Amino acid sequence: MAVSVPKRLFRKAVDRNLLKRRLRESYRLQKPRFFAALNQLDIELELMIQCRERSLPDYARIDAALRAALDKVIAVLGEGSSAGEKPSSAAAQ
Repeated sequence: MAVSVPKRLFRKAVDRNLLKRRLRESYRLQKPRFFAALNQLDIELELMIQCRERSLPDYARIDAALRAALDKVIAVLGEGSSAGEKPSSAAAQ
């Protein structure tokens, strides 16, 4: 898992580091549920999280947004695997 916070959105390193810490902590807490779903689908995944918001969000907002994003990833991967194809092969074409 990788995290990216652009310098052009957050000039101060303190703000970038705070946001990265919040993103990593939110992911750490949601990782067991996310990995369980990936294991059930028999899928390996590399994940990159990039912040595109211009204001510094609080932890609750980050957590809710990341939870929704991971749920969407699981749903999309689940649809692809139920159709009999590997989602990673469809993305490569």
